[in-house]
Amino acid sequence: MGRGYARHSRVQRRAGDYGMPLLHRALDAVVLPEGGAPFRAADLGVAAGSNSLEPMRAVVEGVRGRTGEETPVTVVHTDIPDNDFNTMFATLLDAPGSYAHLPHVFVHAEARSFYEPLFPPAELHLAWSAIAVHWLSRVPAPVPGHIFSSRATGDVRRALKERSRADWEAFLAHRARELRPGGQLVVLGGACADDGTTGADGLMDAAEAVLTDLVRQGLLTSDEYARMTIPTWNRTTEEFLAPLRTEPLAGVLRVEEHDLVVLPDVLLDRFRETGDVQDYAGQVTAFFQAAFLPSLLAALDPGGPEGRAEVVAETFATGLRARVAADPEAVETHWHVVPLRIARG
Repeated sequence: MGRGYARHSRVQRRAGDYGMPLLHRALDAVVLPEGGAPFRAADLGVAAGSNSLEPMRAVVEGVRGRTGEETPVTVVHTDIPDNDFNTMFATLLDAPGSYAHLPHVFVHAEARSFYEPLFPPAELHLAWSAIAVHWLSRVPAPVPGHIFSSRATGDVRRALKERSRADWEAFLAHRARELRPGGQLVVLGGACADDGTTGADGLMDAAEAVLTDLVRQGLLTSDEYARMTIPTWNRTTEEFLAPLRTEPLAGVLRVEEHDLVVLPDVLLDRFRETGDVQDYAGQVTAFFQAAFLPSLLAALDPGGPEGRAEVVAETFATGLRARVAADPEAVETHWHVVPLRIARG
């Protein structure tokens, strides 16, 4: 997720807005360091960095608003090793008014999955993660006949759900060790309704239909298509809360706030204002390309002709734009998000 993600992550940024009130309350509640020691914060799942600017500035300003002085603040942005950290640092350093330019702020990065240990015990005062924990550590099995986990059934669905459960419990267990007593964790998790719908099923069906067209055109092999699965699982509210209600986590972490939010479709709302269907189709396609297409292209056979991935990507984009423009309402998308504020006892 590089510059393309930074340009086309408006949807994720809108979701992050629902976490800002929880972040401000976390900053009011967190136990601050004493004796001039630095405040240590983590941004878990930074991607291109564009959606981290506002919350991390809020962290710096919130801490200093309580201490009344320029308390040193260390921020560590984490993501998987394949993340484009060059773009991330360019975003953080080049953005006008970036928190990274405030005095006595120290910005670092760590290239490791947040399903692994990231920090020494009791290192962090606060951790923030926005629209990232729906990504799985791995896909236990491809979804037959589709690319999206909400369309899985039977044993594959159970395997995806189990992988999601194990990942989420690992995420929480590591944060429980890494947060200081009195620390705060704010998570905005990609979610679904109790019936398993995510609000994005129409968009995913449209993308899947375009991929099957590419198979018919001979641009994808049937084996490549069969391997294509977006490695995500959108949890129900109960799936988010269940491990926090039982030991060992219940004895360490306490849920202070949670909700289920259904997001507006900001791209469709803009189309309804402007009537520009081509712009809308382009925006939807660019969002999908930035967020999900790299995962799908990873299923292509290695060693193919030079430039094949680019041809597949361009043809897919052309097909998705055409499909969206032909029926804009069919891909109306209302992502579901669970905002959580969790305290370390």
